[in-house]
Amino acid sequence: MMRLILALFLFGPAVVSAATSLRVLAWDAEVAARKLALASGESVVEIADMHPEKRTPLIRLKGEGPVMLRTLDKNNAEGKPLERACAIPEGMSRPLLILMPDKADPTGLRVFVFNDDPAGFSWGSYRFLNATPKEIVVQLEKKAVKVPTGWKPVDLNLGGETRGVGARVALSESIEKPLYSAVWEYDTGMRILCFIVPSTDPRLGPVTMKAIPESKRTLELEEKAGSQDPRP
Repeated sequence: MMRLILALFLFGPAVVSAATSLRVLAWDAEVAARKLALASGESVVEIADMHPEKRTPLIRLKGEGPVMLRTLDKNNAEGKPLERACAIPEGMSRPLLILMPDKADPTGLRVFVFNDDPAGFSWGSYRFLNATPKEIVVQLEKKAVKVPTGWKPVDLNLGGETRGVGARVALSESIEKPLYSAVWEYDTGMRILCFIVPSTDPRLGPVTMKAIPESKRTLELEEKAGSQDPRP
């Protein structure tokens, strides 16, 4: 599975720019256990509270220039931390950096970036990203969306009140044969980032969901408090 996922990141955006406010999501427990920092110019912030099931608190960088991921647990031959650029497109308002293991890179990591701004990824929405090799159809209640391969975000917002909803996932080529079904909760004060990934447990079917929920109230409190301040 990881070989497939990593292949999707080989041709990411080449333009990078400093970001005033961003967050990080560790793909798995191995990445979450790493000691890492983000740097932009003279501004360096150690990444705290990494977890594979939730975003970190907001990280604010004051420096000018590209955003770099820096390893604090791995050095080069000169004893200096390793770095790799985070390809943040110009004008991206609220980057989310997804850190994935990559044994082929000296840092042991690969970075995927997309815009996590609630202005686009609204409250009450599900955002689907497909990490399988085939186009997927996701149906929630009577609404359905096609989710292409290549980690291209597709949003679905049911509207209405908080409630339980039926979820169904199938291949676009054979929508009559569900690969996954469950009952989810739709909450107008939440937004859910959903990665569709190949299942590692045959008992659960060929695909599964890696869901990353976020509460509107929690984000508002974090933004108000400024939960992570950059060090000089």
